[in-house]
Amino acid sequence: MKIGKGTVLVDSSVWIHYFRSSGERRAKEALKDALTRGQVATCWVVKAELLVGTRDEASFRKLDDLLGALTDVPIDALVWHKAAQLGAKLRRSGVTLPLPDLLIAQAAMRAEIELWHGDSHFEEIAKIAPLRTKNFASSASS
Repeated sequence: MKIGKGTVLVDSSVWIHYFRSSGERRAKEALKDALTRGQVATCWVVKAELLVGTRDEASFRKLDDLLGALTDVPIDALVWHKAAQLGAKLRRSGVTLPLPDLLIAQAAMRAEIELWHGDSHFEEIAKIAPLRTKNFASSASS
């Protein structure tokens, strides 16, 4: 499945930087720029993670509208299956990662787009799978 050239899947860890006044400046600026260019995609795992954290119904609706306007990377049965395979392979090598991260990573790989994140779990996945990432963790280099 191909999505537009230059489109990126943005993990909730980067969205959190974007929404917080104390968020990492580099992540905020990159996401703002990508949003302006219309190059941001999301998936239901990320949407759900973000929506669960809203303060009230008005915040939920506002965020739901924003996320609903973005390109959706589908998570179908094949993505679930590949995520399970990936998780099993990692676990056999001594690395256990949360299922949401496996799903997000597999969705990005299936769509053949880069995953923006601030979570070391995705770098573990990229060591053994063709996951293209951009790490916005405060300790990551530019």
